[in-house]
Amino acid sequence: MSYLARVTYTANGSTTGYAIPFSYRASSHISAFLDNVSTTAFSISGSTLTFSTAPVANAVMTLKRVTPTDARLVDFTDGSVLTEAQLDQSADQNFFIAQETSDSNQASLLLGADDKFDALGKVIKNVANPVN
Repeated sequence: MSYLARVTYTANGSTTGYAIPFSYRASSHISAFLDNVSTTAFSISGSTLTFSTAPVANAVMTLKRVTPTDARLVDFTDGSVLTEAQLDQSADQNFFIAQETSDSNQASLLLGADDKFDALGKVIKNVANPVN
């Protein structure tokens, strides 16, 4: 799978800085996970995320862009001058949300042509006991 708004690394126990290979509008839109547990012990400068301390060896790190969907980043008003920066920011928000939705769809169970879910060879967990 090729994701557009997330990347996964395996820690070596000594490296603290990791590349963010995708664009983002604000550093608050970047989330980091160590072995699937969210962490805020990092800083961002440009296209590098730096953990406060190096993650333990073999920890799986996921860096992910999460663009806000609950509010527009730009609010246009009548009679105002439209700038390229505002138009780009508005378009980027929509584009990034579309990419993140695509990533989520790739990581989801798919319904095959035979009307059965396809886990793409992955283990399924947290499944309740079947009824009927």
